[in-house]
Amino acid sequence: MSTVMLSQLAEELRQLTKADAPPGALVLTGARETFSSGADTREPDWRDLSRRTARRAHFRSVFSALHEAPFPVVAAVEGYALGGGLELALACDLVVAGEGALFGLPELEVGAVPGGGAVHSLLRRAGRGVAARLLLTPGERLRGDELGRLGAVERVVPDGRALAEARLLAASVAAQDPDLLEAGVRLLRDSGHLDRPAALGLENGYWWQAAAAACASPEPSGPDTPDLRG
Repeated sequence: MSTVMLSQLAEELRQLTKADAPPGALVLTGARETFSSGADTREPDWRDLSRRTARRAHFRSVFSALHEAPFPVVAAVEGYALGGGLELALACDLVVAGEGALFGLPELEVGAVPGGGAVHSLLRRAGRGVAARLLLTPGERLRGDELGRLGAVERVVPDGRALAEARLLAASVAAQDPDLLEAGVRLLRDSGHLDRPAALGLENGYWWQAAAAACASPEPSGPDTPDLRG
C-alpha cells in the first residue's frame, strides 16, 4: 500500500460517493492471490517522520472515505491481509475470506503500532483476546476459517472463491431499497462506538425516517394485503 495507491483509492471512493448514481454496493479486493500485505515499508520516506506522518494522512483518508460512502462495502480477502491490509478489510462493512487467508498485525516488528483502527475493529468484532493475540504477538497469523469462527469475518469460503462470493453477497445487498440500505449502513457504522442509550437514540432517528417515508407512499392494495387498521 504505497502513498500513490492510497491516494488513488481514496479518490476513487470519493468519486463513487459523489456520483449521480452511486453503486448499490462495492467489492474491494486485492490483486491476484493477496488482499494486501500492508504499508509499503520500502518507500524511501519510511524513516522520515514528517513524510511518514503525511502518508498516514492518506491512510486516514481511505478509511474516512469508506466510512462516508453511502453504500455498503464488501471486502474479498485471499492470501495475506497484514497490517494496513487487515485494517482496510476490517474497515469494510462485510468481509468474505478464503479459509486459508492469513490475517496479522506485524506493526510492532517494524517499529510501529496500528494506526488505522484495527485494534478497535477487532475489539468490536471478535473481542479483546483476538485483538491482543494479533497486536502483541506480531508474528502470529490467524486463518480466515479461525477468524470466521471467532466472528471477525462474516463469511468464510473455500480458497479462490472469495471474490465470486463477495460479488454475490454485494448483489444481494444492493437489491434492497437504496434509501433504507443507506440508513442501515449509517446505523451500522455509527453505532459501534456509542453507549446503549446513544445508540438507541440514533436508531430511533433512522426508524422514524424510514417510517415517515413508508407511510407517505401509496398504500398497497390487493387480495393479499393485510388489514392493519383495526
